[in-house]
Amino acid sequence: MADVSVRFAMTNDSEVVLNLSLPQALRLMEAIARKVGETLAERSTQAVGGVGGVPTSAPSNGMPSLGPYTPS
Repeated sequence: MADVSVRFAMTNDSEVVLNLSLPQALRLMEAIARKVGETLAERSTQAVGGVGGVPTSAPSNGMPSLGPYTPS
């Protein structure tokens, strides 16, 4: 029996459902957060000047800060 059901919408009419134990769900969320952090760090490095740019520092909790929301 799964402790957590994680749903990912794939298209308008389909989704992937993962039935995971709580430790598995936590590992999944940590992996997703790590990938998001890496992607944001790469983007900030590129925005600051390419390969030689300095990425912004991470907050003390280890999670990347997305900054204020600005609608485009």
